[in-house]
Amino acid sequence: MRVPSFIVLAAVLLVIAAGCMVHTGVTHTVRRGENLWRICYTYGVDMQEVAELNNIRDPARIRAGMRLFIPGARRVKKVRPVSPATVSKYPTKVVYDRGRFSWPLKGEISSNFGVRGGSRHDGIDIRAPEGTPIRAAADGVVVYDDKYMRGYGRIIILKHPGDFFTVYAHNKTNRVARGERVKRGEVIATVGRSGNATGSHLHFEVRKGKTVRNPLFFLP
Repeated sequence: MRVPSFIVLAAVLLVIAAGCMVHTGVTHTVRRGENLWRICYTYGVDMQEVAELNNIRDPARIRAGMRLFIPGARRVKKVRPVSPATVSKYPTKVVYDRGRFSWPLKGEISSNFGVRGGSRHDGIDIRAPEGTPIRAAADGVVVYDDKYMRGYGRIIILKHPGDFFTVYAHNKTNRVARGERVKRGEVIATVGRSGNATGSHLHFEVRKGKTVRNPLFFLP
């Protein structure tokens, strides 16, 4: 069964658009008495997005001196401190969906999701020897495979239920082709260094529709 061409085009555009976007924002230094909710409220940004961009697993544990990237902001703002007596009234919970996806391979994370060197990194890089098998993170359909995409090199994109996509890039070889259905854990590629890559690793992304998400919020 072939996947409709409009789905393929949409998946490709998701990747290309992310690579071409200029991600604006500012770096906010947390001061005593500030919490994540108050900071996000002051800047008018989504707390879930800020937590994922800054790899904050427990928003209640942010401390003075931490530096947070605030997407879309044009200037640093003054945040009104929260008193100890009222801090429990503010929401601090972020949503995890652990186990929705499995790890595509075992290895050290060499680069996290978020902002690095002033630019945004829309996935995680997992270091592994060249030729290591890459496995599908969940059941899905291959909506795109390419021998070379600018920056990404050899790439595979899978579509999953719930309008989720996973992206596997810098591959040495692709073992599946567009239109194939794959099962969680099935080998779909091998680790390489194609495209704009320093050393052999897998660049892995999770997307919900057009929104780039932090993979660590969906892995076990």
